[in-house]
Amino acid sequence: MATVKKSKKKIIVAVCIVLVIAIAAGAIFGISRANSGEEVSLYTIATDDIYETVSLTGEVSAGTEKEYKVATVATVKEVFVKVGDKVKKGDVLATFNVESLDSQISSLRSSYNDAVNSYNNSAKEQKVAKAKADELASQINATERQIKKLNSSVNTTAKKKTTAKRTTTTKRATTAENIPTVRPSRATTTTTTTTTTTTTSSSTSSTRADFDSLTEALTQLNENLTRLTNDLDTLATMTEIITSTITELLASGTIDSDYIAKQVGNALSQAMRDGIIDSSKLLVESGVAVKMVESAVSAIDFSSITSTLVNSKNVSLTAAELQLAAQQAQYAIYSAQADDSIVKAQKQAVDTSKKALDALEQQKKDMEEGWIASFDGTITEVGIEAGVQITALTTGLKLENLDSMAVKVSLSEYDLHKVKVGMPAEITTAYGNYEGEVAAIAPTATGGSSSNILDSVGSMAGISGLSSLTDSGAGVECTITIPETDANIVAGFDANVQIETGEYLGVTVVPNESIKLEKTGSYVYVYNEEDGTVTKTQIETGAVSDTSYEVKSGLKVGDKIVSAPASDYEEDTFKVKVVKK
Repeated sequence: MATVKKSKKKIIVAVCIVLVIAIAAGAIFGISRANSGEEVSLYTIATDDIYETVSLTGEVSAGTEKEYKVATVATVKEVFVKVGDKVKKGDVLATFNVESLDSQISSLRSSYNDAVNSYNNSAKEQKVAKAKADELASQINATERQIKKLNSSVNTTAKKKTTAKRTTTTKRATTAENIPTVRPSRATTTTTTTTTTTTTSSSTSSTRADFDSLTEALTQLNENLTRLTNDLDTLATMTEIITSTITELLASGTIDSDYIAKQVGNALSQAMRDGIIDSSKLLVESGVAVKMVESAVSAIDFSSITSTLVNSKNVSLTAAELQLAAQQAQYAIYSAQADDSIVKAQKQAVDTSKKALDALEQQKKDMEEGWIASFDGTITEVGIEAGVQITALTTGLKLENLDSMAVKVSLSEYDLHKVKVGMPAEITTAYGNYEGEVAAIAPTATGGSSSNILDSVGSMAGISGLSSLTDSGAGVECTITIPETDANIVAGFDANVQIETGEYLGVTVVPNESIKLEKTGSYVYVYNEEDGTVTKTQIETGAVSDTSYEVKSGLKVGDKIVSAPASDYEEDTFKVKVVKK
């Protein structure tokens, strides 16, 4: 037992000695490294040529292809082709029974005609409303001038009566006290004037409040009339009869709401009997319409909102005030109906109906002729059969020209501005390389935008089209044609595409591995021979190839930089020990 314990102690001692030696060696190495500087190799900036490319992955497809689908519900009459059949331009591929489309076209034509009629009526009513609004604006100006003139006359009369009363009072006081007649003092005159002004101001304020309340009540009443008819002429006639009846009764001093409502109802009924109001243009039965108007009028508390107006001793002024309230209420209604929004909405409905009708009529015409081959090619897909009803969601036929091939790729927003139609491209498949050319670029992007971050990072790293490798990145479809093909180019297989987007000759360059890419930009470590240090320096880059970047600013030819900076530098400036690669 004693021998075993001694052996264990020797092992522990040996391990401790090894650890001490390792720690000491590490410390010595660290001190030596700190004294001598970080070991780096350098690269001298020079000029070179950059051939910029965009690298993408896409799917091989026929150079020319067309999918045949219906835009509505239809029944297949006969199918003349099957998958693999070769057809010539002009061959009939399938025919359809189009009788079922007649009812759909008839329905759409009816909707279109209704939309046109509604638009024409709205345009006509808008024109009438504008004319009525302009007419009422002129009437309002005339009434306001009349009221101003009447107010001036009333104030003059009141002033004369006040002066006469004050003079009579002064004479009576003088006679009673047997005091000689004297002119009233300035203080007396001022006090009297102030009192008169205050009374007049209070009266004017009350009249203004009554006027505003009456205008609001009549405006609300006119708005309620729009629920009874959508014919502007009928609405205008009813509005004029109702407001004129109310104002005449109020001007005569009648303020009983129920009585006024009854008289309004009688006036409307008489106008309908005389043919002044066309009851066929009402949305409800004429008797019901009259009762609805009477109910709305009786709900207005005329005795409260017109107390100052109807108690005025100047009948002409009261009548003018009431007339102005009625005119402004009618003006508010016609101004709203003269707005362009209703006509614009009706015009949009007309355009939409017309497009739908034209599309269905064209579809019927096309289907009557049958599906016709647009070019020589091969049928690669058939999803219909005779006697079966199909819809827009049904797979129809697909015709492809397999004699010419193409590759379809997705361009990210970072690559789109670089690629142009006509640029040369190299297509690589599992069986070889082929020359190609950019033939078409779609006008809009498709797909989501969640992978755009991939393109952003890839652009910084000199890698293009990362989002095209995912299912979710938004992209613009780009078609690259392959003029010369062989049996190894098969539709449906993947292919790598490299598009040559730019040629930059004799530019200042920096190797890709010499750049540190950060959120704030691109950086290199520039060497200072005098003190043996390197300093982190931001640069502006331009074109990029697989191996290098163009340097636009921050470096010049002859500068020396760290060829492959480490990722764990703790300082922006530090001493280095230059070693050869």
